[in-house]
Amino acid sequence: MSDVLLFEVKEKIAYLTLNRPESRNAINVEMYNGINDYWKIVNEDDDIRVLIVTGAGEKAFCAGMDLKEVARFKKEGKKDFLNYVKDPYIRNMRAVKKPIITAINGNVFAGGFLLSLNSDIRIAVEGTTFAITESKIGRGSPWAIPLLWMLPLGMVMELTLTGSAVSDKKMYEVGFLNRLVKREKLMPTAIEIAERIRDNAPLSVMAAKESLLRGMDLGLDAGFDKAIEIYKHVYASEDAQEGSLAFAEKRKPVWKSR
Repeated sequence: MSDVLLFEVKEKIAYLTLNRPESRNAINVEMYNGINDYWKIVNEDDDIRVLIVTGAGEKAFCAGMDLKEVARFKKEGKKDFLNYVKDPYIRNMRAVKKPIITAINGNVFAGGFLLSLNSDIRIAVEGTTFAITESKIGRGSPWAIPLLWMLPLGMVMELTLTGSAVSDKKMYEVGFLNRLVKREKLMPTAIEIAERIRDNAPLSVMAAKESLLRGMDLGLDAGFDKAIEIYKHVYASEDAQEGSLAFAEKRKPVWKSR
């Protein structure tokens, strides 16, 4: 993989870093396709229990699409940016079975907002701002639809129609951010949460994520039925028996993901 993305796995926690700090971690074609590849890697590697996504530098988590590359493509007579990327990574990201934590190290714009909203837990550095800027440059934000389940409608309207930034404190107040921390606490906080997730029963964790996302899609009654179906194999698993035994024997459980 190219160095526009950094990836490593330590103690069952994967770390994906957007590594274009000189461009505010803007997403070019190379990075876009690489991110898509890593969703697949995380999904298929049974040794990975949780993923932390962050950005290099202190100015921005991600500034969205690399507009300089888009402009260069136009000057060179090439097709639009989106003609050179693999499947839309929004759907591939939402299909990742493992929990995704975003450690937001700086400002979040456009496609960076997309990455943050499709993660499961969000931690941000104090002083961060959030904006959906597509309306200012003639692009679109169909990926903002999940925000209807996450933020008040008026707030989503203002974000998408004006392109103006919203403060970190406001995003924390409405529940979009799980934690708002000082810079030196960003990665330690993300790792602490990741370790808690990692140490839980993998089948239970993945079923919890899937059932909540499916429930959001289906509504209350159908979502409840789907959650029961999703959890059936969890209750019947060896890990379910191991959890009870470990509790009774006052020891740490040994999960086998089966």
